[in-house]
Amino acid sequence: MDSSPAYALETIVGQGLCMGCGLCEGVLGKAVLTLEMKGEGGERPVAAEPLDEEAVRLLNAVCPGVRSEGYAPKTPDPKVDVHPIWGPTRMMATGHAGDPAVRHHASSGGALSALAIHLLDSGEVDFILHVAASKERPARSARTLSFDAAEVLAASGSRYGPAAPLTDFKAVLDLGQPFAFVGKACDIQAIRNYAKIDPRVDQLVRYTLNFFCGGISEFGKTMDYVRRSGLVEDDLAQVRYRGDGCPGPMVLKAHDGRAFNYSYNEVWEDEARWQLQFRCKICPDALGDLADISVADVWPGGRPDTEGLGFNGFIARTARGERLLRKAVDAGAVVLTEPLTYDGLELAQGAQMRKKQALNARLRAMRDADAATPTFHNLRLNLAEAMIPPERREAEYRGTRERLTRGDNLEG
Repeated sequence: MDSSPAYALETIVGQGLCMGCGLCEGVLGKAVLTLEMKGEGGERPVAAEPLDEEAVRLLNAVCPGVRSEGYAPKTPDPKVDVHPIWGPTRMMATGHAGDPAVRHHASSGGALSALAIHLLDSGEVDFILHVAASKERPARSARTLSFDAAEVLAASGSRYGPAAPLTDFKAVLDLGQPFAFVGKACDIQAIRNYAKIDPRVDQLVRYTLNFFCGGISEFGKTMDYVRRSGLVEDDLAQVRYRGDGCPGPMVLKAHDGRAFNYSYNEVWEDEARWQLQFRCKICPDALGDLADISVADVWPGGRPDTEGLGFNGFIARTARGERLLRKAVDAGAVVLTEPLTYDGLELAQGAQMRKKQALNARLRAMRDADAATPTFHNLRLNLAEAMIPPERREAEYRGTRERLTRGDNLEG
């Protein structure tokens, strides 16, 4: 029997556990609650009326902010190596999209776009569920369905800030067509949580693909650059956060023709200005333990030094994911150039390692402060914590307690 606490919607949102994936709206329906942008923060659910007991139970069962699980198959796969930080791996390699146009236009090496296009071209899926720039408000992201390569490419390029791909997930399942999902690891956690309730998930979601995630920035991060350009949101005709190079600049274009470019390093080099939501700071799985394929930026030191040809790291985590990757290579959709190692991941994604090592200490601080604390299973947090010395564990604990005292986990 699951002894995890059942938190009220107001607690989940008010104590910073919500990540804005939108599944609660997709499952409970717009008549019960809707996702709304909270100022320049994130998208958060707002209930029309207080949720009844059944709705609260369902919310807690599916919300990835409340519960996340890692790799724990009923039958262990002898071909899978499970690393404390990087998770389950069957196959790892560095590579890029085979199509030069996809490689250039999409983020880094175009890996996820290439895999999505291959799935559509091969007929394995009917569409891709992911996010794209909102047509009405291009600084924001909107759930989209792509049915062909042109639509995938039009939606390519990383979308930073709030993004809610699951706001009508039940309606997408109602279409009865096989599809693939491309998104964040927490979105995939939400889908896997819901799969325990709705068997159509396993029938229709043929593949889940994710990118290594550095956390979700509040919308204010984007608006800082809009204001820096002398614009307001209504002026914007286009916003691209990455792409058209490796990783490509942030591009703001106004309806009157003005355009402003900011380099990736300029936008993201100062981590203190990322404006990450609190739940991302206690994320146990930004790397996609439950995905079929995870894709990473592989810049040494985590800092790109080129606007030329890009590369990605590919991690096939499941047998299904490995088959897809090999088929994509055989079809020329993906080119693999060299092996990817755990040392290479540590060099390129060291911040991910350090955050996972800190998680247990941060969670202890939350529990000791009587804060609403998510439930994590099978994510190897004890092994990760054992990799760091006691003094660092204590520093992480103290830092989290201080943030909680300041109210840093509270939504505005």
